[in-house]
Amino acid sequence: MLKLNPYLVSIIKAMQDGHWFELCADYRVNNTGYVGSKGFDIKLNPRTVLKLYREGLITYRTIFPYGIKRDVFELTQKGRAVDVSNH
Repeated sequence: MLKLNPYLVSIIKAMQDGHWFELCADYRVNNTGYVGSKGFDIKLNPRTVLKLYREGLITYRTIFPYGIKRDVFELTQKGRAVDVSNH
């Protein structure tokens, strides 16, 4: 059984509503942080993202806009199937 605290539930709920977040993963850029889509106002930390990834709830794809490496995080099928309506 998956144990999710209210913080993780709010992230999954926002992502089920169509939001996403990304991280600049280029070695040339310093002081990077997670940036969400418009309306995604949740502050993320790397441990939280790693937990969601290890549980198989999110995945990422690497894109190279303007030659800068960025990882875009999205829900997996398992993440879309999580019922967060009662939280």
